[in-house]
Amino acid sequence: MTEMDETPLDTTDTDRTDTGTTVTGGTDTGTTDTSVDPADIEMEDETERERVLETETEGDTEPDTTVAATESTDGVDQDDPGPPYLFVDQYSLDSGFEPPWATLLATPGFCGAILKAWDGLRFNDKGWFTHNWPLVRDAGGDRYGVSWFRGAYLFLQLTLSGADQADAYLQAIETAGGWDPSGDILPVIDVELGGEKHPNRKASAQQVIDCATECANRLREQTGRNVMLYGRGAMRDLGITNDKMGCDVVWNPSYTSSMVRNGLQAFDLEEIALWQYCGDNFAAFKKLPNTVPGFNKIDISVFIKGAQRPTLQMVKETLIG
Repeated sequence: MTEMDETPLDTTDTDRTDTGTTVTGGTDTGTTDTSVDPADIEMEDETERERVLETETEGDTEPDTTVAATESTDGVDQDDPGPPYLFVDQYSLDSGFEPPWATLLATPGFCGAILKAWDGLRFNDKGWFTHNWPLVRDAGGDRYGVSWFRGAYLFLQLTLSGADQADAYLQAIETAGGWDPSGDILPVIDVELGGEKHPNRKASAQQVIDCATECANRLREQTGRNVMLYGRGAMRDLGITNDKMGCDVVWNPSYTSSMVRNGLQAFDLEEIALWQYCGDNFAAFKKLPNTVPGFNKIDISVFIKGAQRPTLQMVKETLIG
């Protein structure tokens, strides 16, 4: 998924994120410089997906201090390859009916995939999610739950019942084989305004808050797990700056060379778990991959943990719980 409620296309550095040592407040103090803009996410529907790269205007951003999340190092132990810990996300129109999960598994740095499971109340992906949900787990083999994980996201229709959408999403996962708590990522709700003609554009700030909160509360009630929010542009554009909407951690989409948090003021830096630095094979940050062999359109995210250097244990504690 790639966020679409943004204005295009600039790769100017507006903030600094170190992914090899530590870069704080726009000043490089380490050896590896990483920058990204987390307000852009992809907007999807059943038949087409358009990517719009966001540019934050000067003054929209605030300094970030993030972790050494992208520089490759020796692993902490034999199961931990060391950072970066990379995840792809896919939906039915990205890379065909059966993306090459074994290729992803064999590509250094990658730890799993997050799939689009549901959209609104009614959704037809012609069986794509049901087919691929077990395949992602099976591709991991002995790595599943150790250094390979899978996730599923719900694209919210913001003027509809959040609880009903949560129930539809949970049913989709159950139909596909259910949750495996040993290696499945937290439930993910995708909050975007979308393209100009998307009905989410009609949602007010209060409708967004109510829908997302109701959805997150139902997911927590039914699964007993934390909930991850994907998105930023909707919150920024509607001025939702002090409401977590029931969510615990954030997946922050951004395809420029520095990570921006404008729109996510309700969350601490430590609560941003994934930085989606690459959308549809585009990444302004050039020190991490933007393609994987055999995949067509691909979005890639890297796990971060505030000012700490990430470890595989942190990945498990934050994303699996």
